[in-house]
Amino acid sequence: MKKFLSLACSSMMLISLVGCGSGTDTKKSDGNYVTLAKENDVISMDSRYATDGMSFEMIAATVEGLETMDKDGNIVPALAESYDVSDDGLIYTFHLRDAEWSNGTPVTAADFTYAWNATIKNPAAEYAYLFGSDGACIKNADEILAGDTDLDLAIAAKDEKTFEVTLAKQCPYFVSLISFPVFYPVNEAYATEQGDQYGLTADNLIANGPYKLVSWSKGNKLVLEKNDSYWDAENVKVDGINVNIVPEASTSALDFESGNTDFTKLNSTLVDKYKDNEAYTTVLEGYLWYLQYNYDNKYLQNENLRKAISTVIDREDLVENVLKDGSIVCGGFVPEALATGPDGKDYRESAPEYFNMLAEDGLKAAQEYWDKAKQELGVNEITLSLLYEPSDPS
Repeated sequence: MKKFLSLACSSMMLISLVGCGSGTDTKKSDGNYVTLAKENDVISMDSRYATDGMSFEMIAATVEGLETMDKDGNIVPALAESYDVSDDGLIYTFHLRDAEWSNGTPVTAADFTYAWNATIKNPAAEYAYLFGSDGACIKNADEILAGDTDLDLAIAAKDEKTFEVTLAKQCPYFVSLISFPVFYPVNEAYATEQGDQYGLTADNLIANGPYKLVSWSKGNKLVLEKNDSYWDAENVKVDGINVNIVPEASTSALDFESGNTDFTKLNSTLVDKYKDNEAYTTVLEGYLWYLQYNYDNKYLQNENLRKAISTVIDREDLVENVLKDGSIVCGGFVPEALATGPDGKDYRESAPEYFNMLAEDGLKAAQEYWDKAKQELGVNEITLSLLYEPSDPS
């Protein structure tokens, strides 16, 4: 069968914003397994605490939430076969289909109430903010995030198959947002039994999604096999997925050439070599990388310094001459082709652009910001340290 070689999803967004890149799908290898090459290992398979893209990919393959996305990016029913919304738009009632975890335990509404409340009350859950007014707008979420741990989220298991969510205010994108892994269910009895080991090994996990993780050699390989107890198992056509952790794109490209890998991403140094290969393909993807300022640094507390650093980056030059991987310049934090705006168009088409000064214009603006920052900080020069992960295209 024809194999596909992917261009790197290298969405470098230095400092504040730069671009969104490309990626592709895979198909079956010989037999009924697919072998993928990924540059990073999974950090955690616990949907409550995972923060990285690789972990999200593997979690989404093994655990399913209320809603999910189809191949075209449309939100479609998953564990919730239907839902109702109150007239005021504040109460969502989800009706769960018959489904079970891979240990034979039924998936119930209580799995969602447990997971959501456990997430928002744990400071280690970085994406807990998505329950509040910056995300799903669930009632009581802002108060809990502010420290009121006596409260619970305004969610309820009305019965085993009925899950009710009350919002503090209308949230038009609520149903779309809950397809994100932090809103996935967790079986309380199993998670409690595993304790602090839950989600850290293949033996400390159960699945309710299309696949289950059967092997995980840290830093080396993950093996997923079809979950026969998945409610829609008859439509899962691939029996298993081998995920090899290969940090170097050049190595995974050689594995592809030798037939040992069905899918790999390319970095910018390999594009020219493979761009004429029939297996080479690119797909624009709503994926972004950015650098986070450390506000504990006395210099970076200065707004003009941060603007100088951000503005001096020539995003156009970066995507065209450094990344060379199909990434495009992006003028706002929401990348192109990620979401539709209120006008029905791609959000990026009508949203304001904040970083649209390039080349000489950007350099001139950066100099002005830097001059102001030096005056305000009372310095002529500063030294900053940059921490980044050891993978392409970092």
